Amino acid sequence: MLTVYDRKNPVPRRLLETTIKETGPIREIDLRKLRTRKHSLDQDQFCCENPSIHEESGFQVCRNCGIVHDVVIDTTPRRAFTAEEVRNRKGNEPVYSKIGPRTVMRGSRDAKGSQLGAEQKLKFSRLAKIHRSLTTSYERNLWVELPSLDRFQEQLGLPDIVTEDALRIYTQAVREKLTLGRTNDAIMGGAILSAIRIHDVPRSMKEILDTTGLNRKKTIRVFRLIMQRILPKLHLKVQHFTPVRYVDKYFEELGSTMVIRNAAIELLTNCMKRGLPAAGKDPRGLAAAAIYLTGMKFAEKKTQHEIASHLKITEVTLRNRIKDIRKYTK
Repeated sequence: MLTVYDRKNPVPRRLLETTIKETGPIREIDLRKLRTRKHSLDQDQFCCENPSIHEESGFQVCRNCGIVHDVVIDTTPRRAFTAEEVRNRKGNEPVYSKIGPRTVMRGSRDAKGSQLGAEQKLKFSRLAKIHRSLTTSYERNLWVELPSLDRFQEQLGLPDIVTEDALRIYTQAVREKLTLGRTNDAIMGGAILSAIRIHDVPRSMKEILDTTGLNRKKTIRVFRLIMQRILPKLHLKVQHFTPVRYVDKYFEELGSTMVIRNAAIELLTNCMKRGLPAAGKDPRGLAAAAIYLTGMKFAEKKTQHEIASHLKITEVTLRNRIKDIRKYTK
């Protein structure tokens, strides 16, 4: 056994005892020499037959026999702590927005924080006005609507992939000049609705309109226009919601277990295979009926009023869908 230990320069515990060779002589290793690049252990002389060198706690160590080969020297640049160091390292201008004017001229101070005089304020105010006028209408449009997209994403709880496609659809609509005679919010609402349908995210149109506060009539018109003129050019296709997707969405809100969820999906799948007509019917009604029936079967009964209020349908619709499902379960 080779003991590698130095009280003044401690090494990791796992490296204290190292096996070199069973018949090899015991050698004393001065760890202070390992602190420099010039002095390192000879791998052929001390290491095992199959060395596996890896970095461990600041040392280059063989994982097979535990021999310390070298010290890892940190070569990362020094961090900038003072305001002067931070300012000297900056190579780009501050970006205020992803789209639009890249240089921001506002306020009464310059980049160094010094107060501007009256003449300088007037000068930079005119320069900022000229700079804003050099941007195109396309950039100004996106500059205004990007915050709206972020706000709608937060309100609806949408994943990033949906908002990215919504932005693609909106930018294509702006290029096609569909914003003429229409509000930007209506175009953005139609783009979000299209992206939600493309990725099969279970959000109803009423839920989207109530959450965002958009105009229903204008948003539906824009949605139909996007389906006709924008989606074919982007090679995107709208998915139709199925009752199964609404079961996945609402069973947890109702406090049901996974047993109810799996049984409800199996019930809907079997009924559709037997010819249950789902076209022309609200998928939320079929999902609510499946959750209600499976809850009665597994003794996790929910009242019709509770299920109807959660899925935002009427109790009459729920009872009608229950009758339809029971016809195809016999």
